[in-house]
Amino acid sequence: METKWIIKPAIDKKFAETFPEHSSLILQLLYNRGLTSQETIDEFFSPDYKNDIHDPYLLKGMKKAVERIFNAIERKEKVLVYGDYDADGVTSSVLVIKTLKFLGAKNVSVYIPDRAKEGYGLNKEAIEQIKKNGVSLIITVDCGVASRKEIELANSLGMDVIITDHHWVPDKLPKSLAIINPKQKDDKYPFKNLAGVGVAFKLSQALLSSQNLKQNSSEIKTNVSFEKWLLDLVAVGTVADSVPLLGENRTLLNYGLIVLGKTKNLGLSELIKKIKTTKSASAQKEQTFKIDSDAIGYQIAPRINAAGRMDHANTSFELLITESAEEAQGLVASLEILNAQRQSITEKIIKQIRERIGKNPLEKIIFEGDSAWPIGILGLIAGKLADEYSRPVFIYNKGENFSGGSCRSIPSFDVIESLNRCHPLLLEFGGHKGAAGFKVENKNLEKLKKEIANIAASEIKSEELSPSIEIDAEIEIKNIDWAFFEQVEKIAPYGEANPEPLFLLRNMNVIEMRAVGNGEKHLKLSMESSLEKGKKFHAIGFNFGEWSNKLKLGSLIDIVFTLTANQWNGHRNLEFKIVDMKIVGK
Repeated sequence: METKWIIKPAIDKKFAETFPEHSSLILQLLYNRGLTSQETIDEFFSPDYKNDIHDPYLLKGMKKAVERIFNAIERKEKVLVYGDYDADGVTSSVLVIKTLKFLGAKNVSVYIPDRAKEGYGLNKEAIEQIKKNGVSLIITVDCGVASRKEIELANSLGMDVIITDHHWVPDKLPKSLAIINPKQKDDKYPFKNLAGVGVAFKLSQALLSSQNLKQNSSEIKTNVSFEKWLLDLVAVGTVADSVPLLGENRTLLNYGLIVLGKTKNLGLSELIKKIKTTKSASAQKEQTFKIDSDAIGYQIAPRINAAGRMDHANTSFELLITESAEEAQGLVASLEILNAQRQSITEKIIKQIRERIGKNPLEKIIFEGDSAWPIGILGLIAGKLADEYSRPVFIYNKGENFSGGSCRSIPSFDVIESLNRCHPLLLEFGGHKGAAGFKVENKNLEKLKKEIANIAASEIKSEELSPSIEIDAEIEIKNIDWAFFEQVEKIAPYGEANPEPLFLLRNMNVIEMRAVGNGEKHLKLSMESSLEKGKKFHAIGFNFGEWSNKLKLGSLIDIVFTLTANQWNGHRNLEFKIVDMKIVGK
């Protein structure tokens, strides 16, 4: 199915005149991202840690949580941080543990559930074991808001629970000591899209600035310094969880990338060293490794996630909290193996699903499962298939009595709301509009599929199932130079809600072409404008190798691309990274 190209509407004269200090290109990119006020534009371009990071005490439940935590520290109670097994949950767990220890807590431990055996969130068996270990206070991170029964059990066993979470908030909330989640009703926190690690960081901020601390000026400086050195963890978890990289998240990420570039975290440092050496050994050209959102999203986070997907997330937790470089190196080696296994199995299962459903699925959803599919990689698979087939995807592991699954969606379909409407059929569920998880008895599997399919059939328009690409602007080859590239770079760091800008060039003449890479999967092109000869640009199309059989020298193509700077042997050249292309006249 041919991908539809949608060019964003051009800015109007009034918008351009309102912000004369910015170029038309920058204004177009801002407008496309919904940044149309002086306040949001200033925050976007000049993130300020002092002014753009909101007061943590605006979060509902924060004051009560801080008071209880300091009481626990003073009384030397056993405190347990209950985390999640993904990169957001692991970084949240490490961040809170480090903060508690910094503040003098002596009896602190962590519990991260086994994804395959226990599933997401709190569970009865874990709560009972935690009580046997003498814990009196549980602090959840990146989970808990949907664990009503488990928290009731904890309360009945004499344990207090503080929830820090950022997921969808159910109608019936757990009866915990405090719930810290900006999505709660009546919560006055101005930014609602924090990652789990972002909420954990707000708790850390509140603890470090608490009036419970009798500080002199030097102690205050020490606390502020400690707080900022946590931002590498915040950056990793925020990018990994695919929350919008605008507003406070952008500010946290900007400062977090600076900290990550000079991280004191031994585990992150060793992980980055390993990635650098791996890239240098495998890359045909680029031998530098830039610490940016892409590095987190495509290199760092997948390795941290690999532990929870393929084995147990404790490996990643130990990596990020270790004080030993030797131990960190061993843990990094373990993650490399797990990540390679994850990649191989993911590709195999996606191939199986493609064979099942063919090129054109009959329904508006994909709902597939198998007892052999590891539950830890279902979210990855669902995400890839949702992108490929442009429809909501539900993938599950079928157990003996019940099945656990992950789902990923398209912008027009709220997957968590669809699960909520099917809640009588479900044992549990939770997540976001675009990504969620569920657990269902096998006897209700077909009923669930039918219900979800019916909801999708009524709410998703047929045209929304066609693959499409939203293009920031159509441009001319004469405008592409280093000045143009430097303007585009101002929009970074890229991610959710702030994607890397996409451009369209028409009538480009192919003057050089070859398939490259292992199995000739990729395509290298050189091209010039049919209207402006002599200005040649190089392009790389990853997984476009088959186009070498469709194109010939002299072919005219329209190309959608991102603009990159390619460095090799001290030379720096502009290069197109192909996203899509069409042969003119076809």
